[in-house]
Amino acid sequence: MAETNRILQPPDASARARYDGLDVFRAVSIYGVVVIHFANVLVLPSTPALELVIRLRDCSFPIIMLTSFFVMTRSLMARPDRRFGPFAASRFTRLALPCLVWTALYWVMWEVAGPLGRGASPSWPPLTIWLTGFVHLWFLQFLFLGAVAAFPVIRFIVRRPRLNWAFAAGFVAAAVAYGLWGRQYLTEHALSVWMTQADDSLRVAATKAVAWGRYIPVGIAMAFLADSIDALYRRPVFRAATLGAAAAAMLLHVSAAAPEVSRSLYSLAVFVVLLRPWPPGSLDWLRPAARYSYPVYIIHPAVAQAVLAAFALGQVPSSLPMLLPGSVAVFALSGVAAAMLRRAVPADWFLPLVPVGKARAGDGMR
Repeated sequence: MAETNRILQPPDASARARYDGLDVFRAVSIYGVVVIHFANVLVLPSTPALELVIRLRDCSFPIIMLTSFFVMTRSLMARPDRRFGPFAASRFTRLALPCLVWTALYWVMWEVAGPLGRGASPSWPPLTIWLTGFVHLWFLQFLFLGAVAAFPVIRFIVRRPRLNWAFAAGFVAAAVAYGLWGRQYLTEHALSVWMTQADDSLRVAATKAVAWGRYIPVGIAMAFLADSIDALYRRPVFRAATLGAAAAAMLLHVSAAAPEVSRSLYSLAVFVVLLRPWPPGSLDWLRPAARYSYPVYIIHPAVAQAVLAAFALGQVPSSLPMLLPGSVAVFALSGVAAAMLRRAVPADWFLPLVPVGKARAGDGMR
């Protein structure tokens, strides 16, 4: 009994500051997003093989969400005295400003230069696009608003460590309730009424926010439980059980008739595996991809169009066998472009480089 109590007793919140698995998997998650976006660019027909590919990478975006709010919460647990003003200013510079800058750039490329090149008239951007971001950029704005809204709540909780478990349970219950009832209500009532009149960027931002919002409280809850999970990872049986649970969740999701339910289980099981401690330095060779993951996310739609144009020039047909090499090319070329742009404009307001080294003062997300 004494041994069990010792293992389950959470250490100090700052005892473990790095989660190497989460850092590195960020790049894997972004690649999973690139795969589905490039499949859409190729306009691939729905087949069982394509469905299998989509199901296998279905944990990508949920884990990005979980990681973002997990890391922010852990940062606040280590420094509960952090002030809201510097945190919000940092998030604005590193998320909201790049969203605005790249929204303008994509609008110029897609809606001004593109039409002019075809001999058509350019169009003005709708005012709502500056609130949501250009189609795929909704994610940056969502992270900014979510972080700013969650910060006071998380700071209130971390200053009361004895209640961490109770709050963690409450966050999980809220996420489950939202998944079962809240999301359906918003989709059937709010979105169905006014989304038909919205522009594409606003429609995407609203529907995606409703769909992915449930992972915010889960990421926060996992941060409160992380020290206990660290302690359990000292036991080989727990390490084996987490791998087995992730494999079983993946198989369930691939074959599930209701993928929305199994997707959450699959994502959470993989996320727990990623919390496993790694030997220091063992994953350093993968850090460059993780470091440029968010810039890759920003740039990849433009690169995907360039790769598709190269396919067309080479008379390469759009097909499922081309999805893997094409998506790898998009990811790699986006990384090269991001590195070049970062060197040319070394500012967080242009490309939100997520550091994998020591976090800066006032920063709440690696």
